[in-house]
Amino acid sequence: MRWFGLVLALVLAGPVRAEEEVLDVARATVTLQDGRTVAVSEGCWLSTQRCVDTAREVRRLHAENEELRQHAGDVPLVKVLVSLALGVGLGFTVAQLIR
Repeated sequence: MRWFGLVLALVLAGPVRAEEEVLDVARATVTLQDGRTVAVSEGCWLSTQRCVDTAREVRRLHAENEELRQHAGDVPLVKVLVSLALGVGLGFTVAQLIR
């Protein structure tokens, strides 16, 4: 019966566009599992499989991001200063050669 209510709400909702597993909704009235009704305006609903895939991808990206953060480490100040000195020296040498 809940599915019938959802389908009826979508039919009465107005302009709706569905592409693959995504449902674009202009406005609708949805009946929740506990019996409450909620008015929805301008939204996007995903299929169950799309939600599961998205959650899996988010978990994978979080894990990858954490791994990259652990491996990044901090650049020691000595390396920064040596690189800066070499860059300034090289720039000065090139400027002298061009003159």
